[in-house]
Amino acid sequence: MSGQTGKRANGQGADGPIGSDFRRQVLWQKAQDLAERIAQTVVTLPRDRATDTIGSQIMRAAGSIAANIAEGYGRYSQAAYRSHLSIARGSAFEVESWLDLLIRRGYLGDGQGRELLESCVEVQKLLTVRMKSLGDGKTYAVREEADEYEV
Repeated sequence: MSGQTGKRANGQGADGPIGSDFRRQVLWQKAQDLAERIAQTVVTLPRDRATDTIGSQIMRAAGSIAANIAEGYGRYSQAAYRSHLSIARGSAFEVESWLDLLIRRGYLGDGQGRELLESCVEVQKLLTVRMKSLGDGKTYAVREEADEYEV
């Protein structure tokens, strides 16, 4: 547990989840999973100027997705939340572009590249669905139901 009393690395305490409600959102969880998978991939890339640059950029963009979902959730207005979701969506498309470059350059095999692209596209779709639901005149309520998304 690396010196953290009562808190595990996965965000679980002895009595259940630690943290804010945004961590329970399927959207945030999938975005955070994508960022983790990107991080795992970046550390396996060969070390050269090109991959260092691409790795840095894709890490920044992938981390930005879940971070903006969380930040928007913490804002006090629906408009601010939607704005942060829009930024997250842009970052998801940026990740897709960097993944395409890694595949084109031969740094990712077809299977690994395809899996990452599919995860990225899923997050893009979930962000779009969430943003559209906010545009339907619903009140500011960030809570979600498990069956809310249709991909």
